[in-house]
Amino acid sequence: MNAIQGLEGGALLAVICVLLFFEECGVPLPFAPGDLLLAIGGIAIAGGRINPAVFVAATAVSTLAGAALGREIFARVGFDRLMRVAGRLHARKPLQRASEILQRSGWRGVFTARLIPGLRVHTTQVAGVSRMSRASFYAGLLPATAVYLAAFVGLGAAFGRPILGLIHEAEHQVLVAVAVVAVVVVAFLVSRVVLRRTQVSLERGGWTGALRLQLESAGIVLIPACIGLNFAGHTLAKALSLPLFLDSTGTILSGVLAGPWIGGSVGFISNLVSSNTIDPVAAPYAVVSFAVGFTAGLSRYLNWQKRASGWITLWALCFAIASVLSTPINLLFYSGLSGVGPADSLFTFLKSLHLPAFAAAFLAEVAVDVPDKLITVVGALLIAQGLPAPAEGAERVNLDLAEAFTFVVRSMRWRRKILVGASCLLFFWLLIPFLLFTGYAVAVARNVRAGVHELPGWDHLRSKLKDGALILVLFLVWNIPGAVLTIPAGLATADPGQSALIPNNPAYSVLAGIGSLWGVLALLLQAAIWSQYLKGGFWAALNVPAVLRRLRFNLGLTIVVGALTVALSVAGLVGLAAIVVGILVTLPYASWIGAYLVGRYARITDAALA
Repeated sequence: MNAIQGLEGGALLAVICVLLFFEECGVPLPFAPGDLLLAIGGIAIAGGRINPAVFVAATAVSTLAGAALGREIFARVGFDRLMRVAGRLHARKPLQRASEILQRSGWRGVFTARLIPGLRVHTTQVAGVSRMSRASFYAGLLPATAVYLAAFVGLGAAFGRPILGLIHEAEHQVLVAVAVVAVVVVAFLVSRVVLRRTQVSLERGGWTGALRLQLESAGIVLIPACIGLNFAGHTLAKALSLPLFLDSTGTILSGVLAGPWIGGSVGFISNLVSSNTIDPVAAPYAVVSFAVGFTAGLSRYLNWQKRASGWITLWALCFAIASVLSTPINLLFYSGLSGVGPADSLFTFLKSLHLPAFAAAFLAEVAVDVPDKLITVVGALLIAQGLPAPAEGAERVNLDLAEAFTFVVRSMRWRRKILVGASCLLFFWLLIPFLLFTGYAVAVARNVRAGVHELPGWDHLRSKLKDGALILVLFLVWNIPGAVLTIPAGLATADPGQSALIPNNPAYSVLAGIGSLWGVLALLLQAAIWSQYLKGGFWAALNVPAVLRRLRFNLGLTIVVGALTVALSVAGLVGLAAIVVGILVTLPYASWIGAYLVGRYARITDAALA
């Protein structure tokens, strides 16, 4: 983009017109597509470097002349020769699509096809080889060219000034950006060999892949104790205002002892617990904790815990991962601050030196993560060394996440089923569609529990409506204790200028914290609760001893499935594009993956009640 500012108006106009002409003649120009050229021209117009009337007139003539010549050329080339060349260029499909549109709609097809991304030039080629009349071709070409020029030149002109302003402000950061890119490229090239060797070592150590889980029946004390370690360490750091987080000891310990998915899930859940109690800003960093725990779990297969070099490598990876992932979160949610006093002061100082925001935030985060992860890694590995070795032949549960993530798109008529689910979400405020959507998720889980890995049909709506209503009631019932525990703190809290309904008491804050923890526990128990519902209906889902037996059957499985269902819900709400359409598509998909996992969980843990 900096080159745009250096180009003179006449030179830029000439280059754009020549490239447009050759592209319209049928010469592939992947490095300079016409829409990008027109947008660049619009930016130049916004910068006052080109007269807009001259630019539009010149590009219109170039486009029309190139398209007219292209039609005549391809009329002589013929269909067979064109398709042979298209086969080499992998362009058969767009040519066939353009041909279908032109055969079906005539000049209207020319207009339509030239406005479809990827078909503009192919439309000219097809018009030539099919010997479409010049009158029909020009009837569609002229209005399409007008719309095409207006759209892309207007787009460039509309956003040209902000873009040029950003370029001007960022000029002093160009060298930094180039250096960062160079370092990343070199690191990637160097690390490829290391990654291949690491993968081989992981497989030799018994790792079956990221999406194939082998969950050992971890001790009933291990996982809660690891979450407790994280919570206690973070509480200590907050209470003493230490320049550390101290919230990863249990995460790393559980990963080393029980594998990557349990380590990641413990980290994820620990952040949810902290965000509901002592640290309201901890939730976005759950992804960081998951990555740290997953990495620690991989080290288990490499036996890093048994040698000093492994300890150092694990420490380096943990602080690098934490720093790299935390930095964009700090910038996105907290203006670059990490919540640790000295690190925030360092960030402010580095910003005052005109260092790029990302670099300043990253260095400030590193300043905390280096000592923090040193303490937590050493502490976790020392604890692991002191624990007795696990019993041989421990029971394992296999869970195939690849199957879970792909069964939707392998189902018959899955697009229609997602469309119906999206429609239910679109009208969720009417309640009935939302209950149908929830009931459909129950049907998915019921199918999987029965061994049917296929999306069910949108039929038996009365049954789905009933299931959705009962599951919603169950969710509310299981959350009543947590809600009740938070009531005293709510009554004792008053808005400014108003008096509280009851006198404040420190015990109320403790009760509120316990209530928040209950809410997290209720989320993690959803798989066990749903499993009970699938087996015996509403009252079975309120059978606390049975729910706990499922929980204890394989605590690692419960934690992983619980964490995944929560994460999938969040991912579904965010949506792929973070817009309404994205939410409507991704939420059904994510919900049904979660339902699949619940169905598998129910099928596995049914043995606990046998």
